[in-house]
Amino acid sequence: MNAKEMTADPEAPGGPGSEHDLPKSRSGSESGSEIEGLPTRGNLGLTRWVQYVFVVTAAFFLWFLDRVATLVWQNFAEPPSFLVTALSAVIALGVTVALYRNERAHTLVIDVVAELAKVTWPTRRETYASTLVVIVTSLIAAAIVGAFDFVWSFVTDLLYKHKV
Repeated sequence: MNAKEMTADPEAPGGPGSEHDLPKSRSGSESGSEIEGLPTRGNLGLTRWVQYVFVVTAAFFLWFLDRVATLVWQNFAEPPSFLVTALSAVIALGVTVALYRNERAHTLVIDVVAELAKVTWPTRRETYASTLVVIVTSLIAAAIVGAFDFVWSFVTDLLYKHKV
């Protein structure tokens, strides 16, 4: 079998449709610090962004649980803030670790990060031009609505003053 036939074989390693085409999840093998199949972006790999998602999730859970526990505890007594924060941190850490180890949640985050890596963000010039289009369109729409309001107000004032 020549090299051309080997690459056309879907069952061959690295062939189309093989497992090498798909990003590896947590249980799959990882090369270095990168998830196979995901492109590298700068010094921070996309794997780092996946981890940042879980760190931000933990911080959000900590903040949310701290607020909710403090509000609930205030109904019974003055809450010890250190205890509430410590308990919230333990729960937030536990929920985040459980989500990180959950195959479906981890795969979802990997897929979102991979899709965001494919996004072509607008340049500064494109953003400026789009902003100008939005502002001009808003001003034109405001002028049209203002003109309709002025005409309608004028017509209704005539009707009410002359009791038609």
